[in-house]
Amino acid sequence: MKESLSKAVFSFKTKILNPSLYKLHQKTETNLLAKDLSDFNFKKRQALFQHAMEHSKFYKGKYGKLSMAETGLCTSEDFLQLPPLTREDLRENFETIKADNVASSQYYKASTSGSTSAPVSVLHDKRHLETPIRWRILQFWGVKPWENQAFIYRFKKPFWERVMNTIMWWPTKRIFLAAANPSTMELEHFVRSFNKIKPTLLQGYVDVVYEFALYLLDNNIKIHPPKMVWVTSAPLFEEQRELMEKAFGAPVCDQYGNTEIMLIAAECPEQNGLHMMHDTVHIEFVDENNQPVPPNTTGKILLTDLTNYAFPIIRYEIGDEGQYRDHMCKCGSPLPLMDNVRGRQSMNIETPSGLRIKGEHLMAMFKGFMKYFKELQLVQEPDYSVTIIYIPRDIRKAKDAVHKMKSSLEKRARNEIKVTISDKQCIIRKNVKSPLIVSKLQESHSH
Repeated sequence: MKESLSKAVFSFKTKILNPSLYKLHQKTETNLLAKDLSDFNFKKRQALFQHAMEHSKFYKGKYGKLSMAETGLCTSEDFLQLPPLTREDLRENFETIKADNVASSQYYKASTSGSTSAPVSVLHDKRHLETPIRWRILQFWGVKPWENQAFIYRFKKPFWERVMNTIMWWPTKRIFLAAANPSTMELEHFVRSFNKIKPTLLQGYVDVVYEFALYLLDNNIKIHPPKMVWVTSAPLFEEQRELMEKAFGAPVCDQYGNTEIMLIAAECPEQNGLHMMHDTVHIEFVDENNQPVPPNTTGKILLTDLTNYAFPIIRYEIGDEGQYRDHMCKCGSPLPLMDNVRGRQSMNIETPSGLRIKGEHLMAMFKGFMKYFKELQLVQEPDYSVTIIYIPRDIRKAKDAVHKMKSSLEKRARNEIKVTISDKQCIIRKNVKSPLIVSKLQESHSH
């Protein structure tokens, strides 16, 4: 009865009170019925390019001397000739990238946390919200948007925002945990609320959901298993996934997204790579010359947002690496697959000789150790020295593990850098994120 009421109210709110969102949802689902999704994707790139040339001063200048400025994009090869958009481009040309035919009521501004490099800002097009893609991902896992949901964030939401959220989603229940040093009372209250409303979804940042999972395991606390646990905002260690799935009794969904383009790819229950949202985002894996690399080969990721006409983002070099998979998923979805993104190009440890140790390599080096920590972070100073900061879960095993990690890092860095260990609870936060690597060296270079 309660679910029927929630579904009915949700349907009324969506269809009657927000018909534009309902139509967008219907359109998004229809996209997957396209006979040739690749052709559909290319036609959207053609339209976006034409729009950018007509309404963005920045792109008129950037592409003005190319033959495509006159002819448009005729082939996929034409698209590969477009020079990538960089983070510096975003920072230095924010006003001129913005389309000149969009009203202020049709977009909102979003800025990155600066967890991996200097912050950048973009505009998101309200006419093409990411909500239908969120519903699509939930559908992968059998979660309905009107079902009860639980969220774990780092900081507490303002009072009136919580009140409005409750009103907006009634009778669906949504509960929140602010995970920045929560008290035992707050944790116990969240567990009681969780078991009372039995949410089908638990969502939050990787590090804070992981911390909550450790709290449950360390205190032998059981909660009602949700249908899925959705983690975002950082690479997911497989050990973290295993412990979270044990704590929650539910599968963990890894997702790839960012502030600039929010929902790019996500896992389905097969957990065999991420489904790329090929109808709303174009994802490329390229070499140093920005040309495609073969399937199952790691390359730089370039992103094109096919739905943002307020602030065109075309071939954006975000600083991530990944690879395209050459097979389709057993789940039957027409959406192509990519590997889980393991780290950022901009997240690395550097040595005086120029050697760079990427975040994804560190994740591989530290495999097997992460289960002993609540949190771990590497801070590189301007003099190249690195401090490994850790908050232990198991003190004895954590100490042993962190010394092995120190030795591995020194060896990998050819003993060019000094590595020290600190168990002081001084993890550096970048807005809401707790990055694996904080490079004060790169920050000093960027200034």
